[in-house]
Amino acid sequence: MKNTNILFASMATLCFATAASAQETNTDWSGFYTGVTYGSKVGGDMAYTPGTDYGSLESGSSYGLYAGYNIQRNRIVYGGEISYSDADGHGPIGFPNEKFNYFMDLKARAGMAVDNTLFYGFVGYSKGEFEFAAGQKHNATGANYGIGMDVKLGERFFVGAEYIVRDLSGTTFTGNTQDTMIQAVQLRTGWKF
Repeated sequence: MKNTNILFASMATLCFATAASAQETNTDWSGFYTGVTYGSKVGGDMAYTPGTDYGSLESGSSYGLYAGYNIQRNRIVYGGEISYSDADGHGPIGFPNEKFNYFMDLKARAGMAVDNTLFYGFVGYSKGEFEFAAGQKHNATGANYGIGMDVKLGERFFVGAEYIVRDLSGTTFTGNTQDTMIQAVQLRTGWKF
């Protein structure tokens, strides 16, 4: 299921970008950029193997920093991005003291510029730190994928939003495998250099 979702997101991004390859735009998205994010969980679940399927996750939020680099060819824009977010929540419902502490995301992005707006899709790698109520911690890693949109409000300043899915897996202090899928919406503001 995870591989199917990643493949679908990759193919959709490629088709989206290819359809616009012959067109031009006056907006320049190329170069380095950086900014801040605020995110909110909109869905997800957690399960342990062997063990329990905890079902849905508690509500959670995150805030952080990101930086990236874009290359532009006519309307096609592609590049990479790295981000770090402090997290609050995202644990199983009924266990409010179990939570993710942070997320790190690496993304390969590709999309299309239309006037002052950049539409894009992405796939990549994520890492999160999960903490149990008694203080034991472990890392969970896996794929991320999603879609987003940035809008320039001048030559360098932009705002945006993206939908991200993180499919994470890690081994707990008891030796069980923890599988977590987190869906979130992130608001972004940034500056292009």
